[in-house]
Amino acid sequence: MDAETAKILAGVGAILAAVGAFEHIVGIIGVILMLVGLISLADIFGDQKMRSDSVMWFIYAIIAFLVLTIGGALSLFSLFSLMEFALFPPGGFGHMALLGIVVFIIVLVIAFVFFLLSADKFKSVMAVLGQRTGESLFGTAGTLYYWGAVLTIVIVGAVLLFVALILAGIAFLTAKIPQASSQR
Repeated sequence: MDAETAKILAGVGAILAAVGAFEHIVGIIGVILMLVGLISLADIFGDQKMRSDSVMWFIYAIIAFLVLTIGGALSLFSLFSLMEFALFPPGGFGHMALLGIVVFIIVLVIAFVFFLLSADKFKSVMAVLGQRTGESLFGTAGTLYYWGAVLTIVIVGAVLLFVALILAGIAFLTAKIPQASSQR
């Protein structure tokens, strides 16, 4: 794939990933498109670390998403069990409430750790792209994404992630790939 196609793919993917906050299927498609674009750009630049960091960003993000999904389902199951025991107590429901709270906290901690690992890799990839292309928006997007991940505990983090992905999309679409770098 040529550099122009790769950067358009990654740019559109980043914007679709941002939209994924509202429509999850579109977000998943966007993340996959962005990954394909990033891997292609890494190959064009001949940068194995960028390629590896791009793949690890994706893997860590998928693990965080799966942990949240599975853990959320388990937490809901515990909550429904708690509600059932509250309505029809066989002698108490404290153990189910405690189980639901413990599962919820463990899920959040594990997902948060993987999300931070993902954000660190994303920031690294964006820094490399900023250096290679001279486009400062990549660095800004990487930093905002990282701090958005850190601040997901408070709602403002989601806003930073949304802005970071939009900026990354703009950076991809406006970046000039140096000719010397795109030749093998």
